[in-house]
Amino acid sequence: MMKSYLYRVGVTAIAMMTSLTIFPSLVKAQETRSQALVPLELYWSADRGDNFTTATPQGKNSAIEAGYTFARVEGCVFRRQQQGTVPLKLYWSAQRGDNFTTATRIGARSAIEAGYTYARVEGYVFPTQQPGTVPLQLYWSAQRGDNFTTATRIGASSAIEAGYTYARVEGYVFPASQCQ
Repeated sequence: MMKSYLYRVGVTAIAMMTSLTIFPSLVKAQETRSQALVPLELYWSADRGDNFTTATPQGKNSAIEAGYTFARVEGCVFRRQQQGTVPLKLYWSAQRGDNFTTATRIGARSAIEAGYTYARVEGYVFPTQQPGTVPLQLYWSAQRGDNFTTATRIGASSAIEAGYTYARVEGYVFPASQCQ
């Protein structure tokens, strides 16, 4: 009976010590992910009729300098490449006055064929759905000559109400609440 008691106490102690060493690792992994995420912000220019989705300080500064107004955070992207992610690239068309944020090969090809110039990588997104992520959707307005990349319901609703057509999913991002 004493051996049985000592065995149970020993197993309980090992379990407690293991949980004390594993739990901080799990917390650290969560903190690391949240620290690696940056807001994917939407800016709007009424003068250009352009939606501009950016996650870099350069993009934010360019938007503000060009008179764009902040609309909302669309989601969260990784600041640096993580395993299983792809670059979210920004293209610019001076002819259209349009910023185009895309993470797919077809998006990049379409941008180049339409005369857009590559500007930079805005962040990194998943090419396929991952736990806890939402789709980053692309909408297009032929009337405005505007590409609109959004990951929120309000963004999708606004695009449809303004006559944009759905083009495709560009990738998957974390919801805005994960990086605010």
